[in-house]
Amino acid sequence: MFVWHSLVSFLVALLWALAQLYGGNLGLAIVTLSLIVRLSLVPVTVRIARHAHAQQEIFLALRDDIAKLKARHRASPERLASELSKLYQKHGVRPVSTVSVTGGFLQFITGAALYSAIKRGVGAGGRFLWIADLARPDVILAVATGVLTFVASLVGPHLPEHSRLAVAVLPAIMTAVLAWHLASGLVLYWASSTAVGGLQAFLVGRKRH
Repeated sequence: MFVWHSLVSFLVALLWALAQLYGGNLGLAIVTLSLIVRLSLVPVTVRIARHAHAQQEIFLALRDDIAKLKARHRASPERLASELSKLYQKHGVRPVSTVSVTGGFLQFITGAALYSAIKRGVGAGGRFLWIADLARPDVILAVATGVLTFVASLVGPHLPEHSRLAVAVLPAIMTAVLAWHLASGLVLYWASSTAVGGLQAFLVGRKRH
C-alpha cells in the first residue's frame, strides 16, 4: 500500500507542477502526462507492433493447414483444439507476448493511480475546453474517446484485415459507455493516450510497408 500511495502522491504533485507551467490549466497537464507515459513506452509499443505483424504473417502462412485441420476434425472440437495448439506451438505462434502484457499493465497502473488522484480532489472544479468540471463525466468527451478508440483499432496491427472493421466497433462502444461514467480528467488521459497510440500504430504500419 505504501508504494501505491507514493505513486498516487507523485502523480498529484506532478499534475500540479505541470498545471502551474500552463498557468493553472489542469487539462493540459493531464494531456502532457499522457504524452509522457506514451513516449516512455515507445520501445514497448514498437515491439508489440512487430510481434503482432509477425503473428499475422505466420497465420497467413498456416492458413491452408488450419483449414485442413478444421475439415478433418470438424466433429471433434477437443481434438481440433489440441491439433491447432500443436500447430501453433510448432510454428511459434504466441497470441500474447510478455512485452504487450507489460505495456498494458503499466498503462493500467498509471490510469488507476490517476483515477485515485482525481478522487483525492485533483481536477475538482477544473475546466478544459468545453469541459466544465474535470472531476465529473462529460458526454461529448466520452463519445470522442469512443471514436478515437475505433480509429486507433482500425489502424492497429493486431486485427485481421477481413474483420478489422467489425472487431473495432465493440471496443469503441464499450469505451464510450464506460467513459460516460468516469471523471473527465481520467477520460481525457485515456483519450490522449489512445490518440497517441493510434498515431504510433499508423506510423509503424506505414514504415513496415
